[in-house]
Amino acid sequence: MAVKKERILATATRLFSERGFVRTSTALLAQEAGVAEGTIFRHFKNKDDIFLVLIHRLCERITADVYKYLEVSSPETGLEHICAVMRACYVFARNNGTEFSLIFRDAPGHYCEPGAEPYGQFQYIIRLLQEHFSKGIEDGKADGSVRQDIVPADMSALLAGALVGVMREVNLGFLENTDQMLPTLLRSVRDILAPRT
Repeated sequence: MAVKKERILATATRLFSERGFVRTSTALLAQEAGVAEGTIFRHFKNKDDIFLVLIHRLCERITADVYKYLEVSSPETGLEHICAVMRACYVFARNNGTEFSLIFRDAPGHYCEPGAEPYGQFQYIIRLLQEHFSKGIEDGKADGSVRQDIVPADMSALLAGALVGVMREVNLGFLENTDQMLPTLLRSVRDILAPRT
């Protein structure tokens, strides 16, 4: 049973990414997954339920990846902490472009009303980013890697917005994902936050 459920989810991820949520019928999903359409409804209430499971899993994975990267990279300064979080998120989004297309293309128009579960998931990710960035700013002020005049709440919101914006534009093909995109982003962050010499 679990194998079929995972096959349905993997196929849904691919089809939603290629065709979009609206243009993917459960009949097509069943055909592509190699299961009967009724099998889909034994595992999920409806197509929306499949989408919600995919979004929830994506949020769990990106959260786990950020913490794992921070543990492995062991940033020594607040500024390094901020850059490590940005690097972890950017690399995750680049390596999981199919899943991220669900967030950047289908979710905003279909699911992101306040109070809806995906809205809460996205809000959680943005809050998590802002918390990491605020902590990095506070720690950076204490260790001298971040300018003293930076307002943590304001700058953490701007950093989260910039990161999500870049990831979205790369994912949607509005920006070319060159080898210099991430280094340029991180260099810009350092230029903005580091004390002036």
